[in-house]
Amino acid sequence: MNTAQFHQAVEQVWQQIEEKIDDKGLSVDTEIQGAVCTLTFDDDSQIVINKQEAMLELWLASKLGGFHFKNIDGKWVTAEGRSFWQHLEEAFARHGEEISF
Repeated sequence: MNTAQFHQAVEQVWQQIEEKIDDKGLSVDTEIQGAVCTLTFDDDSQIVINKQEAMLELWLASKLGGFHFKNIDGKWVTAEGRSFWQHLEEAFARHGEEISF
């Protein structure tokens, strides 16, 4: 994956997140600024997803901690093989919102 493909893949992830939040009518504010996507919940807690271009990784930080994901065969996974989407669903639940990607 080259840098342009990496940016396109991450932006697709961000778009999918925004669309799912809108479809579910969740009260979560989404802000994308540069390489960072911030999801802010009603209690002002946040999930932060950012691009790490140098390593071609997607990073996720939430109440559950921080996780790094590489795009392997079109899927964002941790070194242990756990999916980005699974982590994100668990993070939403910890922040008080149910969502399924």
